[in-house]
Formats: sequence, C-alpha cells, structure tokens
Amino acid sequence: MEKTVVITGASTGIGYAAAKELIARGYHVFGSVRKTSDGERVQSELGNSFTPLLFDVTNHAALPEAVEQVRAAVGDNGIAGLINNAGIAHTGPLMHLPLNEFRQVFEINVVGVLAVTQAFLPLLGGRRNCPHAPGRVINMSSISGGTTFPMVATYAVSKHALEALTDGMRRELSLYGIEVSAIEPGTIKTPIWEKRPESALDQRYDDTDFAQAMKNMTGVADRELAKAKPMSVVIDAIVDALEASRPKTRYPLVGLWHLRKVLPDRLLDRLMLKEIGGLDRLR
Repeated sequence: MEKTVVITGASTGIGYAAAKELIARGYHVFGSVRKTSDGERVQSELGNSFTPLLFDVTNHAALPEAVEQVRAAVGDNGIAGLINNAGIAHTGPLMHLPLNEFRQVFEINVVGVLAVTQAFLPLLGGRRNCPHAPGRVINMSSISGGTTFPMVATYAVSKHALEALTDGMRRELSLYGIEVSAIEPGTIKTPIWEKRPESALDQRYDDTDFAQAMKNMTGVADRELAKAKPMSVVIDAIVDALEASRPKTRYPLVGLWHLRKVLPDRLLDRLMLKEIGGLDRLR
C-alpha cells in the first residue's frame, strides 16, 4: 500500500529534494507551496505522486482545507509522516533588529511548525482508537539550534525554540506512539544561498557599530558555501527518521554540534568573533 507524507516548503531546496526521493521510494507526497504556479511546476516535474497543498505556514485559517484535502485522499490509512521543512533565515544585530522581523521569524520557524503539526496530528495517529499505525514528525532544525553565531542570532533563537518544541512533542506524543525527530544540518548546498539579502538590505546597519561585521557576513557565507555538504546528507537523515524502526531523536549533521558541548563558552566566543571579524571591543 502506498504511504503518504506531508512536506511543508516543497517548492525548492530540501523540501523539493525530499519529495523527489520519497516519491522514488514509493510514497505519495503532499507538499505545501505558497503559489499555484509553484504547485503546478513541481507536480509537472515530479508526476502524479505529488499533490500540491496551497497554504503558507503562517496562514492558520488555510490549514483545515489542506488537512481535509489530505484526509479525503488517504481515508482511514492516515499519513506516514509530516516533515516540517518550511522556514526562513535571517541576519542582523540584535541591538538594532526591528521587532516585527524577530516576530516574523518566530511565526514561520516556530509557531508555523506547531500550527501545522496540530492540524495534521489526527492523520498521524494522534487520537484514540486510531485505525492505522502512528506516523512520524520530522522537524527541520539547524546547527543554529545548538550554537548561536553572531549576526544570525534571531535565526538561532528560533531554532533553539524549535529544538525545545521537538523535545516537548516527542515526549508528549509518545502517548500515541508518534516518533518525533529533529534534523540539524550545517551549511547545505541549497537555493537558500541564492536568496541571501542584497547589499542594499544590509545598508540599514551601515550607521551602527555593527556595520563592518555585517559587511563581513558575505565573506563568511562564501566560506561556508565552499565547504557545504551535499543535499543528500539531509535527505538520508530524513529517510532514516521516517523509516527506521527506532529513529534518532536528533540528527546532527555537522561536527560543531558536538564541539559546542566540550568547548568553554568563552573559547567558543573567541573563535566565532575571530571568524566573522568586525566585532573587536570598542575602546
């Protein structure tokens, strides 16, 4: 019997690659997209085993219709997994960060994950007397869920929160036998690098003491991209979290995740400040 998964943010990047791999493995994928044109494009590329769901993770009013679309297709079979992949990255010094931007990152990276998971839990087996086996929840976190780099602290705060949310989900949803895992990539070769803010956007901070550090971010990003891991590393982790008899609670895909546990905070501070530059103490 064909298994079904739901993936948020399926139009490009990790979400698209995960959909493609899971379809090759015999799954039917329902993938969220924000534009009808994106849904049509992905369906034409991936075939009839992909069904687009038109909703934004911050548009909670659109979720019931998406859930009903999936429910009508799967009936009592439910879904095998929910992959919460949709998210955004963000740069900027906390001292000058517009609070509306901080809230937006949280709405997408944290609140959106909870809203989508709540909506699809009945189809994952989160109810009494469920007629099908429990599904899996997979949350796309980041190395930033355990380590906070300067100038990307807002993103890190949201991913730290996602880690806590994942722990809470895993422990509470054990009531239904639903496994919950977090994937923690470092730099991965995805289209997100093509969506980096233009230099004009960074000019907002040109009159602050963080101007040089912000300008240095381009160089940091280029160095990270040069050593970025292939998409397949993340896809393999997603497949394992979805199919392993006992999935890992976390899939850290970069060594720094472990290094942060053994290095003193002050030493880690110095290493990060040296890497980015432009944050020498003012006299």
